[in-house]
Amino acid sequence: MVGRSDALLDPAGPSPDVVIVGGGVVGCSLAYRLAESGLRVTLVERGELGAQSTGRCAGGVRKQFSSEANVRIQQLAFELLRRFPDETGFPCDFRQIGYLMLLSSQDQAVSFRAQLAMWHRLGVSEARWVGPDEVAEMVPALRVDDLLGATFCPTDGIASPNDVTQGYAAAARRRGARIEQGVEVTGIKVEGGRVSGLDTSAGSLSCPLVVVCAGAWSSALVEPLGFPLPVVPYRRHIFVSEATPAVGPDTPMTVDVATSFYFHPEGGGALFGMGEADERPGFELDVDWGILERMEPVIRHRIPTLLDAGIRTGWAGLYEVTPDHNPFIGAIPEPEGLWCACGFSGHGFQQAPAVGLALAQMITGDVPAVDLSAFSPSRDPAGGNPEENFI
Repeated sequence: MVGRSDALLDPAGPSPDVVIVGGGVVGCSLAYRLAESGLRVTLVERGELGAQSTGRCAGGVRKQFSSEANVRIQQLAFELLRRFPDETGFPCDFRQIGYLMLLSSQDQAVSFRAQLAMWHRLGVSEARWVGPDEVAEMVPALRVDDLLGATFCPTDGIASPNDVTQGYAAAARRRGARIEQGVEVTGIKVEGGRVSGLDTSAGSLSCPLVVVCAGAWSSALVEPLGFPLPVVPYRRHIFVSEATPAVGPDTPMTVDVATSFYFHPEGGGALFGMGEADERPGFELDVDWGILERMEPVIRHRIPTLLDAGIRTGWAGLYEVTPDHNPFIGAIPEPEGLWCACGFSGHGFQQAPAVGLALAQMITGDVPAVDLSAFSPSRDPAGGNPEENFI
């Protein structure tokens, strides 16, 4: 049972300047930055910190995105992850083992070569094109005869979602933020066209500004106020194998672009998963072990020796998906005082360090360290080219 503090409703205490709804990595990163700026911050989480999408993700961190706005976010996120232990006092297990994007069709090759030119223009000069022979040298267990090539960024990699979440939460507390677990928000209160507070399972709370960072549950909080927020939950599975020679400790995060199958080293074995095109939206988190059978032909084709390893464990989490696979970050037009950072479509963990900083700067009226205007909640998420939704 997650405890909570009844002091949340203490009328003698000062009201917070801002309440953050949701204690995943995005909410904790934002809480730290807002508290650092001197605001009175309360974060409300209905369960435990990082227990939902954050704690169920694969931990990938990459700069290989298809839009400039996301590449720039990731450049800042990498800088902040490198500084994370010194800044928070927590480790983050940031391992820059690289990301290898396997390309098996002409359309993919053309698209990623264009993206490679964009990455270079933005300063990601270490990213490069690799041919099938070099791919085989990097990951000898891979089948490469059908590949046209791959893109590889050696500074991409993986980090610990739990360490980053808990590190930001601890740093936020040290700066005076209050973090309440086991408290569910049941509604956002509005008076005279602006936010006035929250109703929660522990009672009511007054505040002039609310930031919804509730992941797949964000729409349920915002849409009753009259603003459509198309964030839809989709289940994604992750499995971890027993020890296997197919994947070593320095094997890069490898993504088969055609199928979305991916893997990276994890505890002597391999952490792996794959999206399903016919997955229906919903909040189901039970593991469908049948997906292993559906993945079997893909694994047999791409890295067959992985099939020789037993399965150590598996779990399911939720992608909070938007129509263009980009998040909603910023102020919601009405009511005044309502903000959001949600809909990250599988990219929330890796974007959280930069988003927390830049959104806090927007809220406090400073110039953000990275431009978030492309992710405005007021944009048309059905327009333009969607971000490629890889792990």
